[in-house]
Amino acid sequence: MGYKLITFDFTGTLMRFRKPPTVQYENIARLYGIEIKNKKVFHDNFKKAFKTVNEVHPNFGASTNLHWTEWWLNVVKHTFISAGIHDSPNLDATSWHLIKLYGTTAGWEVVPGVERVLQSLKQKDKKIGIISNMDPRLENILQEAGLRHYFEFVLPSYEVKCVKPQSDIFRLALERYSLLCKENTKPEECCHIGDSYNEDYLGAVQSGWNAILVNKFSNSLNSSNWCANFEEFHDRLLDSLINKK
Repeated sequence: MGYKLITFDFTGTLMRFRKPPTVQYENIARLYGIEIKNKKVFHDNFKKAFKTVNEVHPNFGASTNLHWTEWWLNVVKHTFISAGIHDSPNLDATSWHLIKLYGTTAGWEVVPGVERVLQSLKQKDKKIGIISNMDPRLENILQEAGLRHYFEFVLPSYEVKCVKPQSDIFRLALERYSLLCKENTKPEECCHIGDSYNEDYLGAVQSGWNAILVNKFSNSLNSSNWCANFEEFHDRLLDSLINKK
């Protein structure tokens, strides 16, 4: 029979950045006449900016009623300003260009092996969803990538005002499944797949779900709960999702 509901993480699991964000930031900034002089400082500042803004306004601003575009404007500007770029008249234009770019497949690409797995699951009539710590751009990215039709529902954290690894977001996924599929299910009848040990694997397991970690850097889990990539996933673990008793 297998699992009634199978969900996937988005960032780093289904799709990944086409280029490292700071490389993309540099390239777009250059279009507007902004040159990054100290690239190491700039690269370090991106992670710091993301963390700083998220601590004040968690979940892309949803927790403090800050619009997600303002949240990203803060991250982008903080990244540049911390690297010594204070007075460029084109910083706003650069920031908006990046926000729009990451809402399309110009900023993202499908992870190898993903579509083969999704096709196999749909051929077996499995119900699939997405649980992602992400803002509302997620729907458009999936549409452009040609992946949206595989999923019964897409649950961005910004929309539901809670994030992985919180149990609330997994509970809401069950509710969304029940509403759309007209069928109730229990956490133990569900499986979540992602690349983050804390957010995806532990978040799901601590919510009563089953979980599989797809991450080439984490191999300490039992082989039935971990694989390095989706090619291995398809060949070794897919059958357990479809036929688990």
